[in-house]
Amino acid sequence: MLHRALARTAVLLALAFVAARPAGADDIVFPPGSRIGLVPPPGVTPVSAVRGNPNVHGFEDGPDATAISILELPAQVYGEFEKATSADALKKQGVTLEKREELTLKDGKGILLVGQQQAAANVSLRKWILVASMPDLTALLTVEIPAAAKSLYPDEAIHAALASVTVRKSVPVDEQLSLLPYRLGELAGFRVVRIVGGNLVLLTDGPEDSIEAVEQPHVLVTVGVGGPEDATSRQNFARNLLAGVPSFKDVHLTSSEMLRLNGQQVHELMADGKDAKNGADLKIVQWLKFTGGAYMHIVASAPATGWLQAFPRFRAVRDGVGGK
Repeated sequence: MLHRALARTAVLLALAFVAARPAGADDIVFPPGSRIGLVPPPGVTPVSAVRGNPNVHGFEDGPDATAISILELPAQVYGEFEKATSADALKKQGVTLEKREELTLKDGKGILLVGQQQAAANVSLRKWILVASMPDLTALLTVEIPAAAKSLYPDEAIHAALASVTVRKSVPVDEQLSLLPYRLGELAGFRVVRIVGGNLVLLTDGPEDSIEAVEQPHVLVTVGVGGPEDATSRQNFARNLLAGVPSFKDVHLTSSEMLRLNGQQVHELMADGKDAKNGADLKIVQWLKFTGGAYMHIVASAPATGWLQAFPRFRAVRDGVGGK
């Protein structure tokens, strides 16, 4: 009990210090994978998936069940939130509004709402909601503090944390790659164009950042859940996956082979096809590996004239994909 009391006193002193001084750039913490950051109150830890949700970044305090959730939304929805955050609208969500404040932020402006929410029969939450208009996005931040932890997170400290919200131009590629559920160990000279949904990576080599640039080779790596168990169904599954890639049309299989790589079976399909938009001739390869109730899907394409140079690099990317 004494140790717990001393710990609470130390945290309260730290909170008072944070609230009393201006936030500096070095104090900003960006949760892994998030463009939105802030100066967090002591006691919370940055996480890439708040309460297990891969689409929500933020901070958590496990022992006290306190969470700061950060959601990145399109810039144009800010106006809708301005209209939908009235006391009546929040009451329908179970939140009793106590305070509404307009904030001037480093990279924009925001509406801060503070209130109480009865989350369950015996669970009362101190609720903070910040809707922030940033240069190219809307940030929605929610802070939930159980009544039992309120003394650890006083209003002054939470207000200071939310007032420090800022945005970075992009999430570093290495940081994004570190969050993938698999290891991308070899890029073979390709560069990362986009990472989508925390599991899909698009690679290319050339000046354009669009998959529609058919004069460049492209590699797409992703994982999916499930898949058939028997060999025949897996062959059909592989063909359907390739046929369903929206970037291709007039796809004609030229070979189908079962490979064995690192002790695992890999379905390889080779095909000729055309770009879905401009009809340019393409050569395509797809590799599909089933493992542990999931499947690894790699599909690569290149102009027919550059296929011989691109294919060995595609295989190098394939061979570098592994588990963590």
